Amino acid sequence: MTSSDPKNSLGPLVKPAEAALNELLHFPELKADQWLMRVTVGGEAGGWEAMTADTATNDRMIKERVAQSGGPVTELAMGYAGMIDCRGSKRLMAYLQYFKSGYEHGLLCLRHLKDGPQPGTFEGFGGFLIVGAKNIWI
Repeated sequence: MTSSDPKNSLGPLVKPAEAALNELLHFPELKADQWLMRVTVGGEAGGWEAMTADTATNDRMIKERVAQSGGPVTELAMGYAGMIDCRGSKRLMAYLQYFKSGYEHGLLCLRHLKDGPQPGTFEGFGGFLIVGAKNIWI
């Protein structure tokens, strides 16, 4: 494969990943320090679903949700809003893992947060940091 292969390009994933992160931040049931996931089947995004704090349990949940989707999973997003260690200090941030079918890599995204106008809500500010990650899910 060459670097011009679309399966290796992360550029087309940036806008949908940012949109998924914004949707997560506007999800009315989002709570600090909680993981959520959303599966998109055939282009139709499902709702955000709560995950646990246990990685092994979450891995099983994701695999089960993908297997039970009833169709081809086209996107998988897993997000978190809460305190994250960043450069030696804890900061309020949003974290999103975004994967799309047909791509060998997904994105890991971070955005700084501040408390929103309503208690328990968040607003993103500043830049949108992204890095690539191997797509092992879809």
